[in-house]
Formats: sequence, structure tokens, C-alpha cells
Amino acid sequence: MKRSIEITLLFLFLLNGLAVSAQQAEKPLSVGIFIYPGVEILDFSGPSEVFGSTQGFKPFLVAFKKEPLVSQRFITVTPQYSIEDCPPTDVLVFPGGNTGPMMDEPELIEWIRERAKTTQFMVSVCTGAGLLSKAGLLDGKEATTFHGFINNLQKMTPKATIHAGTRFVDNGQVITTAGVSAGIDGALHVVSRVKGEDVARATARYMEYDKWRPGEGKVIESGFLADIRKAGLEQALKNHTASENGIQPLYYQGEMINLAADLAGSDPAESANLYQWLIKKEGPTPAFYDGLGAAWKKMGKKAPIDHKTFLEKLNAGEVDWAKRTAAEVAKAYPDWMLYNEEDINQAGYNLYYAEKQQDAVAALKWNTELFPESANAWDSLSEAYEATGQNELAIKAGEKCLAKLPQSAYDENRKANLTKASKERLERLKGGR
Repeated sequence: MKRSIEITLLFLFLLNGLAVSAQQAEKPLSVGIFIYPGVEILDFSGPSEVFGSTQGFKPFLVAFKKEPLVSQRFITVTPQYSIEDCPPTDVLVFPGGNTGPMMDEPELIEWIRERAKTTQFMVSVCTGAGLLSKAGLLDGKEATTFHGFINNLQKMTPKATIHAGTRFVDNGQVITTAGVSAGIDGALHVVSRVKGEDVARATARYMEYDKWRPGEGKVIESGFLADIRKAGLEQALKNHTASENGIQPLYYQGEMINLAADLAGSDPAESANLYQWLIKKEGPTPAFYDGLGAAWKKMGKKAPIDHKTFLEKLNAGEVDWAKRTAAEVAKAYPDWMLYNEEDINQAGYNLYYAEKQQDAVAALKWNTELFPESANAWDSLSEAYEATGQNELAIKAGEKCLAKLPQSAYDENRKANLTKASKERLERLKGGR
């Protein structure tokens, strides 16, 4: 295979690996990270890395003034926005460092106070808690901060309880963390609440951050989640309704996933009930069915093979086994979701780069059989056919991709990328006849 084709395949693999998730994902949460002269580097870069590496979050930098500033006397940083033109935020992060001058800016403090009325998560790192304190957001709450700032924050906020030796404290909307690296923990905790602990752990693994210990933080659970633990989901839904003007929803999907997983050991029946409710309410995912299967097994019931084990064997090249197993599961458990299009698509590319070309083609061909209306699946198969020298089949698959694109649910950018890639491949292949 030519090197140029290998590079093209790798590039498109990265695109294709995101394609299905991108079209299924909801609007990403807008994450504003406030910076200022003298801001601690890791205080803002740690959370930036977490949110920038996790699908479903869109981070940006905002400052008091939209002009370059210096962090720790040697790194120049340019914010995208100032507090005057900052777009709406779902998450606002206030790092520590030289916060003193910022605490003396009435305009900034008022901006923080006003933003809190419409922002789902107000997060501080290190001495950034002082900014939240000045805005009155810590009164009556529990909080933490950098170990050297504990006493000062307590004096600033006599109506709050300030904890030492705690990586983060979650009050619901307001989340404070200890110093410097603890900002990573706080950001991962936000990811866990929104997306689930497994997603947060995957981000931590990507970052090779092995210090995250969710139990080292203090979480003040919402009344809704506490009622589920105490009386079950049905009663909790009767006791609580989402507030129309509430900043946060009644629950985040991640919180419910985490709770269901936590209950699997102590109350597997309620865990199963939660997973079944999530499948109905949020839509089916392999992860939900994995959780349901785990709860069933705790109850002594049979359940299909889990998603992770299934994919491990498929990625090892056992395509025929995967097809047989998928058929068996579909027959015994008609509604069970063992995989999605992205899983099979990525397995095909993984097999190709493991130099198992025939298995790769088989997996990607199977994906078009499972998802015949997917332009992405046909594009991936066309690439694989070209890479293995099956040009006529590559042309047919590429034409299928182009035919499916007008009816696809992809955004315009994704459609444009697939159209361009397919047309260039067809031109290249047909020119070589």
C-alpha cells in the first residue's frame, strides 16, 4: 500500500471514529475558563485539558479584558473573549493564582454574580474560590480551596464551612476544588455528573492522570438522587419535579448512570429498574444494557455477553464469531443493544492497522449490512476496498456513500467532508482503470 493512502486512511479513521457520536450527541456544554494576569498555569490548563478532551464540552478562555496576559511571569495567553462579549456559559471555571487584584474589581464580581443566575456549574480551583466568595456564592455552603488559603477563605466567608484535605466539594451548582492539580479532579467530577464515571475515567486514562479518586471529594447529593436511594425511583419521581426556572435539570444522565452502577451491589433490582428507565427515557446505548445485564446477573438472571467483551473479541479479528453472537443475542433478547455503528466501524480500522486486512474488510462490510443507510459505513468500506486493491468494489461502495449522503442526518460540515473524500477517491479509482 502506498504511504499516501495509509495517511489518508488514518486521517479518515479519526474522522469516522467521531462521526456517529457527533451526529447523535446533544449540543455541547459551553465551558468558559476565566484567566487573568498571574493565573496559575495548571489551574486553568488542567480543566482545559479535561473539557477539551471529552466529547460534549466546548471550552474557551475568557478574561476581564480581551488582551494577552502573562501566567506565572513567563507564559503569554490570549483569551477568546472578555466579560463584555462572553457567550452564554453552561460551566464557568475560576482558577487560582494572583486573584487579589481580581477580587477588587467590582465589575467582575457583579459579572460572576449575574452569570451564576444562568450557568449550570460554577467551579473554582485553588484561590479562585475567593472570587466565588466575593460574589456571595459560597454563603451557607461547604467549600474547599488551596491548603494555604483555607483560613483566609473561612474569614472571608464566615457563613460557609471550609474543608481542608478535600480534593473537591460539590454543592450542586457550586463546585470548589483544592489547589493546582485538584482542578483536574473537579473537572473530571463535572464530566462524571454529566456523562457518567466511565466517561470521566476514559478521559483520565487518555490524559494518563492516575490520581483521580472520586471518593476523595465531598458530594452533597441532590434531594432527587437521595430519594431514589431511600425510596426508589418511582417514589422519587412523585416527590420531585424539574423546576422550570431551575439552573440545573432534575438530574444529569451521568448522575443516574453512576447511581445505577452504585446500587448494583446493594440493590440490584433497583439498579435494573434505573437502567431500564434510562433506556426508555434517554434512548438505548450499549453501556445502559451492560449495566442492566450486570444487575440481572446479581439477581441470578441470565444476560447476554457484555459490550466490552464482545468488542474485545471483534477487535481481535473474530468477525464470524461476532456475527454469530450478535444474531444469537438478537434472537434471545430482541431489544438488546450489543453494539452501535461506531463500534463496528472502529473495529474495522483497528483490524486494518493490526495488519488483518481481510478481517477489516469483513467487519466493515458487515457494518454496511447492519446499517445500510449509513453513508459513513459505505465510505469506510470504500476506503478499505481501495486499500486492499479491490478497486471495482471500492467504486461501488463510494457511489453508495454519495447516494446516501443527501438523506443522512450528518451536519453540513460532516457531509462536506464525506462528499469531498468520496469524490476524490472515485476520481482516483476511475482514472486508474
